[in-house]
Amino acid sequence: MKKQMIWSSMDMLDDEAREQYQELQREVQEDDTYTVSDAEWADVVSGSLTDERLNLDKKIEGVIIAFASVGTWRGPRQGYQILGSNIADILYSQCDDAEWYGDSYNIRGRMIHHDGMNYALYRIAKDRSEAERIADKIYSGEIDEVGFRKRTRSLYPYVADIYGWKIRRRKLHA
Repeated sequence: MKKQMIWSSMDMLDDEAREQYQELQREVQEDDTYTVSDAEWADVVSGSLTDERLNLDKKIEGVIIAFASVGTWRGPRQGYQILGSNIADILYSQCDDAEWYGDSYNIRGRMIHHDGMNYALYRIAKDRSEAERIADKIYSGEIDEVGFRKRTRSLYPYVADIYGWKIRRRKLHA
């Protein structure tokens, strides 16, 4: 699986990117002693998330629904979230750290919080009522991720079109 990154809060820890930003600011401000603060760097990284939301501000036909493995203090639990019809809606999280990426077939997210990690798979249901039926099946444990993928279509081609990623087709077996 090739991971095609949309956005990651791990960029906060990217020392090379921070140094490049600092050098650029030194040139712009004509101040060789300028040092980027942690707060300013956090704002820069957060601003890049805003930019990605603008990049993905595109309506799709259908409703985006996330199937999740939610990390809790009692262990992982199955969950869902119905998001709407705008791709940018996937780029929101209340977790401490987050990343969203394509895996050549699907769009996924990984979010870290104090109780563990959440893993999300974002796909498209035909409409809101279908998304709600799927959500009920997830909630009751009637379907797992495989069942979820069978009842939805991939969001990946829409995101791939925006970023210019190649679209790989799964081989059909006879």
